[in-house]
Amino acid sequence: MDKTRLSDDGKLQMYKDRRFGVDWGVGAQTSDATISEDDWRVSMDRMRDLCREGGLVFLPARNTPNVDGGLIGQVPTHADIELVDYETNNGSATMKTLKLHRVREVHPSDGTDVFDEVNYGHHTVHSLSKHGDKVVSTYLNLY
Repeated sequence: MDKTRLSDDGKLQMYKDRRFGVDWGVGAQTSDATISEDDWRVSMDRMRDLCREGGLVFLPARNTPNVDGGLIGQVPTHADIELVDYETNNGSATMKTLKLHRVREVHPSDGTDVFDEVNYGHHTVHSLSKHGDKVVSTYLNLY
């Protein structure tokens, strides 16, 4: 989730909304969360793939204030990317977002080990296939 421009309130609201996304106005030039323009395109391609095919998403909320965990949830098949405005330190930012459904919160201390075993960070979208089994098993155990 690219939310570097969002204020603490904006990040928390996105988490509460059960959404993840990419800043509508970013490209490689303005966002620390995207290392190169190609990386940003990969993120948008993955969002489009999720829209078409649906999927399971693990969303660690590392830099969201007052949240010590993350979310695991489903993006339904044929979901729509929605534009949502969130607060920044200088006004607001319009984010391209997808909403998670059938969401469960996960925490580093809850025994799921998803935080220990799943490598997350800037390139999560690239490496998810390496960790998909752990995300799926964690999700199934939570349901």
